[in-house]
Amino acid sequence: MAACGGTRAALRGKDAAEESLERPGALARAGAKGAMWQGLAQGVAKAIVLATTIVLARLLSPEEYGLVALALVLIAYAETLADAGVAQALVYLPRTKEAARAALFISVVVGGLLSGIAFASAPAIAGYFKSPEVGPLVQVLAVSLLATSLSAVPDALLRRELDFQRITVATVIRATGTGAVTVGFAFAGYGAWSLAIGTVAGSLLYAIACWILLPDRVPMQIWRVRRQDLKANLHFGIPAAGSTLLAKLIFDIDYLIIGGMLGAQALGYYTLAFRLPEFVILNVFFVLSTVTFPLYSRARNDPDRLRSGYLKSVQIQAVFGVSAGVGLAVVAPVLVPVLFGGRWMDAVLPLVFLALYAAARSLGVGANDVYKALGRPGISIKISLIRLLILVPVLLYATQWGIVGVACAQFCVALVFALGMQIVAAKVLDLRPSQLLRAVVPGLSCGVVVAVVGLAGLVPIESELAALTALITAGVAGVYLLIRFAFRPLHDEVLQLFLRR
Repeated sequence: MAACGGTRAALRGKDAAEESLERPGALARAGAKGAMWQGLAQGVAKAIVLATTIVLARLLSPEEYGLVALALVLIAYAETLADAGVAQALVYLPRTKEAARAALFISVVVGGLLSGIAFASAPAIAGYFKSPEVGPLVQVLAVSLLATSLSAVPDALLRRELDFQRITVATVIRATGTGAVTVGFAFAGYGAWSLAIGTVAGSLLYAIACWILLPDRVPMQIWRVRRQDLKANLHFGIPAAGSTLLAKLIFDIDYLIIGGMLGAQALGYYTLAFRLPEFVILNVFFVLSTVTFPLYSRARNDPDRLRSGYLKSVQIQAVFGVSAGVGLAVVAPVLVPVLFGGRWMDAVLPLVFLALYAAARSLGVGANDVYKALGRPGISIKISLIRLLILVPVLLYATQWGIVGVACAQFCVALVFALGMQIVAAKVLDLRPSQLLRAVVPGLSCGVVVAVVGLAGLVPIESELAALTALITAGVAGVYLLIRFAFRPLHDEVLQLFLRR
């Protein structure tokens, strides 16, 4: 009887939570709260990763850095399929124990198979890229692949309930473990192996933390899984996983092309250049995506609410992404030597174009989350396929100008597809083009202000650190003043959104 009473109490609590999200403004506040927790998690995690990268840049050669980057990209592709998309399916499907059991079964089986395939195919991968050192690294990272599949279900269940506080804890544990192990092995002289071992340690810690922090018990009897539950998970999960894989291919195909055609050293410079826009901009979009997808899923039966939320998301992400991207491009000549040292100066010009690439991507982010929330992940797959078919030959052609040419090509393609993504999103959500244009105007305006302030501030200063500090301060102040006085409603709305509980 006590157990029954506890179950009823838990159900009443969840029902009350569901009802509270139906109140006016509640979904936006939930999104703001989730973004704050995810932002805290990613902020701490990426600060640790950035500190680790700065240390490793002074301990590893560009070639060693490039070798690990190549192995990590290959494993990252496999990780997108490690749970067959069931993590996203759990967020979308009705909340039942049977669905969770089926998702666990699929993630364990698929993750185990892919880990075995990665381990067995490592020698062939090393032969293809003409880098014997890559093979053992891939085999070690196969353990990380298995750990990722085991963390998929608890991670998805926490996100489904918008429990971003617990996810924050798990994320910080992973980042701390990864950084400590990586730096420790690097100082011990393990070179490229330090990054691989640190990645495995972080993935294992994250899986363990997610299971420990999960408040509700997941049915572990995977042998009792029902066919209809497997079918429901895979029906949504496979297209979602396919969309994610294509997005990952688009995101990392440049690494494979550079590694295969220009070599490990060139990949090392390019990877380090990509790290900064990835840390500062692209990872923020990932955080927002983990928040907006569950929120869009809850609002999918209220079209007006969904449209309003999407436009606000586009507006805020464009302001941040364009401002940060243009800012990184302006300060790149000063930032690289300050953070990584003089031997990485070949990464400066690629960083300029990759920062602008991240700014261009900010104009098209969010659309994929809407398609998934509406139960139409196939739209993302079609768009991603078209983008990949265009991107690969463009990047291959651009390699004749080295990593600078590849970075420039990335920026141009991203700009074109940002426009295309928003055109499709407008059609799906029944939005007028003028509404989307108004949503990105503040961001574009902020980009212009940052460019003007940054270029005007590029005057000779004896201390590179002082010059960097002055440029960043002036850019942030310029953006704030523009939003505060030219786009006052946006300023007040964002402020109120994060101040309200």
